[in-house]
This record gives sequence, structure tokens and C-alpha cells, in this order.
Amino acid sequence: MPLSPKKWSKLECQQLIEKITHRIKVTYAKKLSYAGRLQVITAVLFSIYSFWGAVFILPQSVLKEVDKRCRDYLWGTSEDKRRVPLVSWEKICCPKKNGGLNIKGCSSWNKASVGKLLWQLTHSKNSLCVKWVHDIYIKNDPNVWSHTVPQDFSWYWKKLNSLKEKMQEWYVQGKYILTPKGDYSITSSYNALLGGQVKMENASLVWSKFAQPKHRFIAWLATKKRLLTKERLGQMRIIVIDMDCCLCDDQEIETSQHLFGEPKLVFDVIRRKHWQKLKKEVMAAIWGATIYHIWTAMNKKLFQNRNVQVDTIVTQIKKEIKERIGMIKLSNRGSRSRGFIQRLLCNKRYAVPVFLWKLGAL
Repeated sequence: MPLSPKKWSKLECQQLIEKITHRIKVTYAKKLSYAGRLQVITAVLFSIYSFWGAVFILPQSVLKEVDKRCRDYLWGTSEDKRRVPLVSWEKICCPKKNGGLNIKGCSSWNKASVGKLLWQLTHSKNSLCVKWVHDIYIKNDPNVWSHTVPQDFSWYWKKLNSLKEKMQEWYVQGKYILTPKGDYSITSSYNALLGGQVKMENASLVWSKFAQPKHRFIAWLATKKRLLTKERLGQMRIIVIDMDCCLCDDQEIETSQHLFGEPKLVFDVIRRKHWQKLKKEVMAAIWGATIYHIWTAMNKKLFQNRNVQVDTIVTQIKKEIKERIGMIKLSNRGSRSRGFIQRLLCNKRYAVPVFLWKLGAL
């Protein structure tokens, strides 16, 4: 990490971009699914730029470049091929409960991280660094919020103070109000910078812990109607020779509604049922697995000319759900719902819910 008293240039931050690019280009990272690439971004790439942005205000050109590398990696764009982003980056950077993927946008996260320094200036008076700042920069005006920065002070101090305008509303009488105890939270500050967001009512079901990560991602795309069906390709002005669904003989146009019905509506029905929370999550996981396997069957038929039998898909869904359910059998949560789990694992009537009739379209 470069150390400089002056404003960092893009050249000085090239090491950050190179580290992220290296992680993306390693062999295992290239062959992952959407869900796998999402995990790499949130666990690996985020930790790299979060370390850099925790203290230093990074140049906007660098932050935009990091966002671009992460966006291209998520959707599979590389130097030799270009893929269409299925959802805008702004929506992706929202929390999952608001319809996003909980990826942190670099610019807002950098501001939220650096904002902790302002909080420390008012709440960590015993810190050696804070004492130094008070003695050098604000010895004549100890209140950082009313402090006016002289023109001959350092670029970094002036830039840090410029963030006060956005962050002042997070404080009432000097107390940080985004958390109950008044302790600074980078995540809370980041969400505040995103502004008001619409809550996704079915988020907890779409991202059910009982569903495999790849099922959850495809179900999320299906609820937003962002999967690249032939109808959507046509809407994007991409030439499609045959618009008919390859899974059936009805000469129906391949649309999201034709393949899955209304995914969001099914999640709504599950949410409104007077079931235990665990049962709702399991049913949502089965529905997510159904969406995933319909989409996979369609792609195998279209690109590999392989027919997938309905019985094979149903058996696979049962196996996947049973494996996920088996993981909580011995937990406290599993013991409270032991009867339902036992029926689900042993009784065919519970193994696949009624809405799997949609698989009959295959």
C-alpha cells in the first residue's frame, strides 16, 4: 500500500486493481456459477478493496474501475467475450432485503468507512491519533462539526471534512443515531448513503438457507424477470431466429411466464400461508430448485440437444432438499420442527409440493 501526504493518483492505486484482476483470473474463479462468482466478490474481492478503503479516500477513477472489474466478473465478461449485465449495478449493490445482492459499491463503502474517522474524532479522545489531530488541526476549534478548514491544510484533511455535510444528519447532539448504542457502524452508514429503498417482501424466501446458492441466484433473477429468455433477447434487439419454447410442442413463445408462471406470485403465496417459518423456507427452497432445474433443462435442450426427464428432475430436487434439511435435524431449530422434517424426508406426499405440476411442461 503506497504512503503519500498528497492526493493519491490512479497510478499509485494500480496495485489494488492488479490484485483484484489476479484473483479474477485464477483458474477456479473462471469456472464458477453466478452464485460462486458472487461469493468470490463478497468474500475475496471485497476484503481487498475494503482494506484499502478503510482509512484512505481513494480516487473516484479507481473506485469506478474496481466496480467495473467486479461487475464484469459477476456476469462473465472477459477480455475475449462480452456478456450482458442482467441487473444494473446500482440495484445489485443494495441489501438482499431490498432486492439486491448485498455487494458493496466501492464509492459509498469508501465514504462510509472513512466516516468512522470523523466519529472517532468525537468519541475516541484517548486515541493517540485523535489527540494528534486535535493538537495539530483543530486545536482552536475542538468541535469537528463546526470546524472550518483553512486553505493551506492538507488535501486529505480538506477531503475528510467535505464528507461532513452528508454525515451530519446521522448525528443528533453529537450522538450517532444509526445504531441503538451510538457506536459507529459502517454498514448502517453505507445503507444511509444508498437512500430510501423499497423492501422486497419475499427476500427471506428467495434467499432461503435451505436452497442451494445457485438455486437462490436463478430464483432471484426469475422474480425480477431478468433471465435471458427468447422474449427478453428480442426486447434487447438481439436477433432470435426461433422464438418458440424448445421444451414443449405447443409452439408457445419462450417467455418467463411460460417457463415459470409467476415466480414472485408463488413466493407471495408461500409467505402468506399460516405455516411455521421453517416450512415456508423449505417450500420456498423447493420452488427455487424447480425454477433452477426448469431453466437448466431448457438450456441443455437448446445448446446440447439433451432431453431431461421429469422424473429425473423431481428425484434430483428431492435429493437436494433432503441433504439441506438433514443438516439441521440435530439442531435446536430442527428439534422444534421434528415432525415436519420427518414427514418431508420419508413421505412422498411432502417430498414434492403441488406446485411442481409446472414441471409437466417439460
